[in-house]
Amino acid sequence: MKILRKQLLVPLVLIVLAMFPAAVVFSQANGPHQGETIKGVTAEAACAIVGMSAEQSQTLALQRARTGAIEQAAGVSVSSATLVTNAAVAVDLIKTYARGFIIREEVLWLPLGQYQKDASQPPIPEYRLKLTADVFVPRKRIPSLHLQAKLNKSVFQAGEKARITISAERPTRIALFNLMADDRVAMNFPNDHERRNVIEAGQTISLPAADSPIELEMQTLPGHERDAEAFLVVAVDQGAQPVDFLKLFPSHSPMSMPAFFQNLSTIADICEEVILPYEVNKE
Repeated sequence: MKILRKQLLVPLVLIVLAMFPAAVVFSQANGPHQGETIKGVTAEAACAIVGMSAEQSQTLALQRARTGAIEQAAGVSVSSATLVTNAAVAVDLIKTYARGFIIREEVLWLPLGQYQKDASQPPIPEYRLKLTADVFVPRKRIPSLHLQAKLNKSVFQAGEKARITISAERPTRIALFNLMADDRVAMNFPNDHERRNVIEAGQTISLPAADSPIELEMQTLPGHERDAEAFLVVAVDQGAQPVDFLKLFPSHSPMSMPAFFQNLSTIADICEEVILPYEVNKE
């Protein structure tokens, strides 16, 4: 995705995933924050190179392992799939990121394997890895903001513009992030050009606003035919602990996925999130 200053350039998001569940080692309280950090969660993953680049396959395997770790830590049903050969499934799996945050991870890449459906089909190269992670599972300590967010489309062609509508039932301070295809996260809003990020009770706003100097132009990453990506809307009650998103998250440079969620975990108990996954297809 391009952010055009009507031009900032920020690519978008997340392509996801394949996994085996493993064990939680131990858990502990997360200091002053409301929630629990589950340490030493392990998950294995594999992704075959089918209709995507080697780099995309690696990212899919890593993201699938993260999904498995989050599912275990959050105590939800763990996906039975151990292999992903089609990046299109990423759109659904991205939603797992609302259940818990990986704040530390160690990745061990295993020897390259191969996937073969049956003897009549040729084998396909397969990336495999083992992930060991600390996962923070927040415990909310504010009433629901009844945050709602909607994307104008779920499937974009390169060059089309994105627009998000957001509403909440109480005065709310918001931020908009991209989960990016190169495994990083960027804050799109607020930014140096548009700092207004408060929604009044019952109000609905659009990002970008009609008078904004910024446009969100959707693009695949170089060399990609299709990317599965997401917007993440984060909202904090205006009456709760004040949060300065521009101090907490850099507005000029993307963050690694664990570094982003480490920062987000510090406010996770007082914020509400909505994930808006989508696809971008090359022209």
